[in-house]
Amino acid sequence: MINYYQTHEESLAEVGAKFDLLPTQVSYWVNIFQRDGIEALKPHQKGRPPKVNKKHNPKHIRHLAERNELDRLKEELAKKNQELHQAKLELEITKKSLALFGPSKHAPKHK
Repeated sequence: MINYYQTHEESLAEVGAKFDLLPTQVSYWVNIFQRDGIEALKPHQKGRPPKVNKKHNPKHIRHLAERNELDRLKEELAKKNQELHQAKLELEITKKSLALFGPSKHAPKHK
């Protein structure tokens, strides 16, 4: 739109009508462009910058700690499940051994 305004002999109102803009908006953008260049017309962050860096944000730190704790608990659960599976296998082997061979001579007798 600015390029068109600069290369054609049309008024702000005519350029505004062609691009469906108010003449004041065309004037504002042309002035900004002439004063500060194309960079001034690019989108930029609005509002006040945050005071706290996200890395130091207490909520962010708490979230990371909870996620690390969750990962640790998942690993611990997997380890316990592996131990349980191993104990069940050993029990099954013992039961089958007793069924096939009977109790050993050195096994204590239950009363």
